[in-house]
Amino acid sequence: MESVETKLGRIARKARDERALRFVNLFHLLKAELLRECFEGLRGKAAPGIDGVTKAEYAETILHNSYNLTLA
Repeated sequence: MESVETKLGRIARKARDERALRFVNLFHLLKAELLRECFEGLRGKAAPGIDGVTKAEYAETILHNSYNLTLA
């Protein structure tokens, strides 16, 4: 299975090399794995989101949250 980082790197390279190319749909990349990887990269002491949820609070339900976000 190709890693999310590899997929994103390939897209970045294509965007850099083919300036006239327009991406119309990258939604298929928004999978639970990508969302969890991005979540792990967040600062632990960052301010809560607009909904008031902290990173620690979100971490308690990360699997459920990332799955639901990919279904939206």
